[in-house]
This record gives sequence, structure tokens and C-alpha cells, in this order.
Amino acid sequence: MAVALEKVLEKPAGFGRWQGALSLVFENRGGKTYLTHRSHQGPLLVQRPFYPEGPVCHIYLIHPPGGVVGGDQLTIAIDCCVDTDVLVTTPAAGKFYRSNGQLADQHVLLKVAEGSVLEYLPQETIMFDGAVVKMNTRVELNENSRFFGWEMVSLGRPACHEGFSHGQATVAIEVFKHDQPLLIDRMVLNEQTIKASSGLANHALVATLVVYPATKAHLDKVRMMIDEHRFSGVTLRNEVLIVRLLAEQAEPVKTVFTAIWAALRPDFNQRQSCLPRIWST
Repeated sequence: MAVALEKVLEKPAGFGRWQGALSLVFENRGGKTYLTHRSHQGPLLVQRPFYPEGPVCHIYLIHPPGGVVGGDQLTIAIDCCVDTDVLVTTPAAGKFYRSNGQLADQHVLLKVAEGSVLEYLPQETIMFDGAVVKMNTRVELNENSRFFGWEMVSLGRPACHEGFSHGQATVAIEVFKHDQPLLIDRMVLNEQTIKASSGLANHALVATLVVYPATKAHLDKVRMMIDEHRFSGVTLRNEVLIVRLLAEQAEPVKTVFTAIWAALRPDFNQRQSCLPRIWST
């Protein structure tokens, strides 16, 4: 099976650019969430669902193992139907490589129906020097739907002493409810942004965490949790809690974000934290 999977994900010789697409639909059947439909084109796949906490469906998205280059287009659509409970993560960091001038485009659409919970917890995305990337994540909410998600973007590879002196990444997170915008967050990241005191202040990693619905009590709790981090901020608007952290590497941010998730999950999902097993491998 492992050999077969490797052959599926391997980019064919002579193939120019990926046009990858993945569509997932989840439904509640008898109080348990099932992945009832999946379709994919190109290198985007999912492993079989896991159920480490009963009715909650854990899904691991598998991105192209060779990374993404200029001209590649990736589209991910996740549809959580009524009263479903889904956690989505990735086994490893996503990678966008140096561009030959073409744009690499990733679009993620997350639909959360009435009474459903979606936890979208991907590993970090690494932008190699010279990458030209557009990433857009759109969340569509309904009545009594709940969402917890994050995005971590590393510009260059600081651990390898590689910066991000060329290229640009445009990263957007949008949250809508009944087609009305609750949050439109858009960042244009390049060398100037990294160096600017009003930008990343010479930090290589920028991370954003979003929770809906949230209250003033959640705001106060998270503010205390990140208080010791100088380059951090948290705000609450339209019942959307937004946390921003700047750092040099991803691991400290993962630790903070996971702690916030563990602290808030009993409120927004009535469950204690259950770490995806892939994070331990």
C-alpha cells in the first residue's frame, strides 16, 4: 500500500504544473461523523478517517510531497454538513518553492453547516526564498456553527539560515456568516514587510489563529496566555477571536496555539483536547 501511494503522489516525468483539487463532504449518521464523499485530482489526498475520540472525525490532508512551484494551483473544499464534528490537520509542513515568475495559488474553502464544528489545524507553510504565492482560506458559517483554525507562514528557513529576500506571499483569511463578512484579513509578505517595524519586525514567521464564536471571557483568557510574548496580539470583533503571533520558528508558536486550543476547546466543542496522533510521529 505504501508503494502504491508513493506512485500516486509522484509527479509524472515531464508533467509541467499541478492542477490539484480535493473535495470532502462530511455527514452525521447516527450521531457519528463520516466522510461520505471524496474526490481528488492530482496530488491532493486524504488518509482514512481516524476516530480517537468517538464521534469526532479526524482527517489528515496530504499535500504534494515534492512541494508546490510557480504555476501550480491547489483547491481544497471541505463541506461539513449539519451536526458534524470534524478535525483537519496535515502530517507535515507545506512547502512553496522558488518561482520562475509564475504564481503558485492555493485556495481553501471551508463550509460549516448549522450545528457543526470544524477544527482546521494545519502544520506551518514554508515559503522558500523566491516563492511567489497566493493563499486564500475562506470559512463559511451558519447558525450555531463553530470554527477553530490557524495558519502559520514561515518566510524562508531560519533554521537553515535561509531568508526571504526575493518573492512575495499574499495570505488571506476570510470568515463569512450568511454571506456577510465577519473577518477579512489579508497580508502581503515580502522582504519589506519582514523588515518593517509596522510589519513583521524582522521575524520570519507570522501566525494567525481564529475562533468563532468567542466572548470577552475568551479574549481575557487568551490575552493572559500570550502576555509574555512581546510580539503578539489578540482582538475580538463580531464574535470572532483573532490571535496574531510573530516568531523566528514554528515550534514555539505551535506550543502556544495548541495551549490556546486546549484551553478553549471545552467551551466551543464541549470536549477536552485530543491531539492528532500524527503530531507525535
